[in-house]
Amino acid sequence: MNPASPHPDAQRRWWLPSLSALLWVILFLGLNFTSARIVLISGDSDPALHQRLGDWMIQHHAIVREDNLLHTYHGPSMAKEWLSEVLVAAAGQWFGWNGVVLLAASLIATCFWLLHRQLLAEGCRAALATVLVLAAMFACSMHWLARPLLFTHLLTLVFAWQLRWFQQGRIPARRLFVLLPPLMVLWANLHGAFPTGLVLIAMYAVGSAIDAWRQSASQAKLKQLAALFAICGAACLINPVGWRLPAQIVSFLGSRELSTVTTEFGSPNFHTTGMHGFLLLLLLLATGLIISRPKLNATDVLVIGGWGYFALLSARNVPIFALVVTPILAQWFTEFTRANQDSAWVRRYRDWTVGIPNTGHKADATVIAIAAVGVLLVLAKPGIAGGAPLFPTGFPPDRYPVAALDYVRMHPDVVRGEMFNYFLWGGYIEFALPQRKPFIDSRNYSYGIDLFHEFRTADEPKLGWEAVFGKYDVGWTILPVQHPLNRILEFSPQWTLVYSNQLTLVFSRVS
Repeated sequence: MNPASPHPDAQRRWWLPSLSALLWVILFLGLNFTSARIVLISGDSDPALHQRLGDWMIQHHAIVREDNLLHTYHGPSMAKEWLSEVLVAAAGQWFGWNGVVLLAASLIATCFWLLHRQLLAEGCRAALATVLVLAAMFACSMHWLARPLLFTHLLTLVFAWQLRWFQQGRIPARRLFVLLPPLMVLWANLHGAFPTGLVLIAMYAVGSAIDAWRQSASQAKLKQLAALFAICGAACLINPVGWRLPAQIVSFLGSRELSTVTTEFGSPNFHTTGMHGFLLLLLLLATGLIISRPKLNATDVLVIGGWGYFALLSARNVPIFALVVTPILAQWFTEFTRANQDSAWVRRYRDWTVGIPNTGHKADATVIAIAAVGVLLVLAKPGIAGGAPLFPTGFPPDRYPVAALDYVRMHPDVVRGEMFNYFLWGGYIEFALPQRKPFIDSRNYSYGIDLFHEFRTADEPKLGWEAVFGKYDVGWTILPVQHPLNRILEFSPQWTLVYSNQLTLVFSRVS
């Protein structure tokens, strides 16, 4: 029996969802009904920043063209994530932060539902497919945040899936040309990591060329993929700023100093829990190479080696590595079990997994819809019904200066001049206290490295921090209690403490 075919009893169990749909439902419910929903919006303050920008665009019916959220920088905005910011803001306006969680959880669950479906369609047994998808989820969970990056994960999976099937001869080139260019247009307006799609196409094109050259075969696939690359390259220019968007992204990535300001762009730290999933995938990869000794084609080498290198260079690429490598791992282990089907342990594995069928898909849409609507009614606050959500969601006051900003909002006269803020709080401040502009936020791709150097001079602090404060008319600070700059300000007669709690100190310059 084909491992991907329905179990013989599937017809009698038509009302049961498939394992893929169950995976979607469990993941979706888990993200919405556990503390994971708080992490989704508050793992960093970027969701608040995207909400603020999206709110502005919905209110003004226009795309943000001018960056004026900081008091330290004013200039043109690249609007590299405008569409996802509008979607996030719409979800937030309709259902509060629970709406943002619903959107993020839907994207995450759909990504791994599709990955599971892909593995099954390629002949992987349900049990093995589920284990490998769980391993991929573990590696990707480091970036399960309500940010536009989730759109990149989903679209990466679709691009890699379709390119892989084209290489295997499962789908014609026509399907690539119909599906991928429109998705590239969408990607270029959802998130700035759309070059990922072009890199994948290039890898498959080069791999096809090498394989054709080694086998003295036709270069037809190379020509088709080269044409696809050109069309998708043109498609990504359909965005509010045209060619300037990819030019800025290339410039940003080319500046190692600028791109590694935030930890997610730096090399992965394997001592952190978030990297354990990546380590597990590397172990599975090594195990697959040793025990199955697969016959590698050039494309697989480029995909594994290329994205492995990118993941080691930047932790941000770890989820991309997981999504593109998992189908290759599934193929290796599936081919190995088929080649050794007469061995005792493979027979035991087969006997065990035959009892884990992936039932038919007739009930999938109904089960997923029931789960989505149920969560919507429980967690969200539909405008037609009114009332408060049963599970309130927001930024935790033990990690963000919720009370301090409330105090400044209620007592605006206690501070004067401009603000100096903690780097990781910038996006939250922009959302929670829009009448006050922060010194800095996470958008270093926009304001550049010079402002960040000035921020670091005052933040560490180093000689010259007072000059930075003077240049930007900084009259008050909002920093974590243990921040080193607080130690200087509390002994300075020019500064006075106007607010304090266990998390935050607010100092104001004496008039």
